[in-house]
Amino acid sequence: MAPVPRRWTVILRDLADTARPIRPEDCHGLLNHWWPQPPEEHTAAKRWSMNGWPAPLGDRLHHWTLTWLDDAVPPPVDPEELVGQPQRIGDHLLEPLSVTRTFDVSYSRMLTAARGPSSVRSAAVRSRTPVVMTTRDATGERIPHVWPNPRRLFGAVHRSGGGIVGGSGAVGAVARFAPTVLAEPWLDLVFGGLARVRRLPLPGEDVRLAEHHHADNRTVLGWEGGLRLDLVGGERRHADAFAALLELVELTGVGKYTAQGFGAVRVDTVTSVGTAARVPVQGSRRAEGRAGRRTPPRVGDTRPRVVTEEFSGTLFD
Repeated sequence: MAPVPRRWTVILRDLADTARPIRPEDCHGLLNHWWPQPPEEHTAAKRWSMNGWPAPLGDRLHHWTLTWLDDAVPPPVDPEELVGQPQRIGDHLLEPLSVTRTFDVSYSRMLTAARGPSSVRSAAVRSRTPVVMTTRDATGERIPHVWPNPRRLFGAVHRSGGGIVGGSGAVGAVARFAPTVLAEPWLDLVFGGLARVRRLPLPGEDVRLAEHHHADNRTVLGWEGGLRLDLVGGERRHADAFAALLELVELTGVGKYTAQGFGAVRVDTVTSVGTAARVPVQGSRRAEGRAGRRTPPRVGDTRPRVVTEEFSGTLFD
């Protein structure tokens, strides 16, 4: 059996002459047919993430990316076996022309394998679809949350009676599907290390409110945009855990409804040799002279404002 989690890139040809646009619920329905869950797990997090929806490439061709997250149970249907067999998605009849496996590394390897001389201490995270996050207010009602911090970006682990009973997102995938003997100490390391992760803006790619028209004339609220994550201080093991988190978050997606295609992100990492702290680049003497001067604030300045959150990270608005 091949190691999992695994990811596929699928190229599909649309055989329908006319059809309504593909909807998230149509794609979700197909994957529920491919990869059904037992009735008792119907409300639980899915074993898959749908990274966006079939994207048109032109000439009736579509591109789609899917991930199977379970590290012990193989998918009931392997998309590689469906080439040439049309699949119905809403009003569309999509025939898989090619299925390429693009990721098949086990959780054990991701959590324990040596990562070489360079450590990952910074990454740019960019949304590819709306990201849906919710929190509960004082009355228990779910409300949209559009200011992501590292803890929300990487998901959650649910515990009961001292043991793990579920989870979502990157850390939830490890809690649910990785070997327990590896998952427990790794999650303890990660939750301690997340206090060292800072969120900073990406110039020109501010996080912003996004609306997506869903089924039954409903509008799903989320956020889109980009942000930078920096790991400040810590040991090499914290940097390796940070790198694994970034690898996982691309596979699992972010927020709620990843099984319906929301929350797909792209992560671009920056590596550095060793774990030494970064030092400022020395400039010319003229630049040094200018650096000491304070620039008066401009009227109407709209630059991002930094706000500190409870987890000791940073948040801007």
